Amino acid sequence: MLEPEENPSPRLIVDPPGWLRNRCLVLLATMPLCLAACAGDAPEPAAGPSTETATTEAPTTQTPTTQAPDDIEPDPSPDVVDSPAILTAYLGALDLPAILIDRLADISGCEQQPLDEGMPVVLSHRVDGATLEPSDFAVTTVGGAAMTPTCATLEPATEDDELQTVLLTGPLGSSDDSPAEVAVVGELLAIDGTVLTGIATDTINTFETGPRLVLARLDPAGEQCASLGSSNEIQMTWEGGVTGPRGAEPGPAELAGLTLIDVGGRSHALLGFDDLGDGDNYLVACAPPDIEPATLEARQDTVYDPTNNPNPPTSVGVEGRPSNEITDG
Repeated sequence: MLEPEENPSPRLIVDPPGWLRNRCLVLLATMPLCLAACAGDAPEPAAGPSTETATTEAPTTQTPTTQAPDDIEPDPSPDVVDSPAILTAYLGALDLPAILIDRLADISGCEQQPLDEGMPVVLSHRVDGATLEPSDFAVTTVGGAAMTPTCATLEPATEDDELQTVLLTGPLGSSDDSPAEVAVVGELLAIDGTVLTGIATDTINTFETGPRLVLARLDPAGEQCASLGSSNEIQMTWEGGVTGPRGAEPGPAELAGLTLIDVGGRSHALLGFDDLGDGDNYLVACAPPDIEPATLEARQDTVYDPTNNPNPPTSVGVEGRPSNEITDG
């Protein structure tokens, strides 16, 4: 097959008869028209029915692409824009002695053993308690040991506007190999259906530094705060359960340790407490009227965790409650 292409000259030097040459010229002259007709092109540039047909049928070929709404993910609703996360983990008890086991059992509602640990974990979303199991959480120690809690509970913070704190108890480490990371590994769901599987934190604060503020949410005043002249109240979320010293109910001394800063930078005293008596990690304080809160500050030694460790100086921005956390009545 290479020889004809390398030496095609014998075919070119043949001198055909005149009649054959004329027929060939006619064929060559009409060939572009034949090729155009085979390709479906119009022989003239003027618009005609065939041109209109080609124009109107073009969108038809694109229909499968433009009409597939089922394949397009909807924009996330404002309620679930924020990604789920573990906001904080607080090691409130380590190698708990037998004398304090009953205290931990009273808080958790679970049977506890000597040398157990207690770790409240605050999540970004309210947890669906029906999906909560101890095996949903994995704790990894500094030495790399994997620990599974024997108890995971929303107790004692079980009111409808709480439910963000899961208390983990059991053998979660030791004084020689303390917890270093906590992760959600099971099929844990939030109340709004958000999947919480996979969230984790490698920052674990401890009783040695005391509990810090995590969240401060602005809510309409309840009956108690309204009776004090307040139109709004501040719900504080702490890393662990907080009270006055040695388990005493928070009172005027603890209230004086809290300061509300408005958007103009001015300081305001809070008017009183509400929602006391449960020993959980939520405190509600009544805001003074006619201010726009920006920051809540707590000075050192304002509140104490269940093993009587005081808080360090701590502050947090005041936020409106997300719409997916507003409860009915």
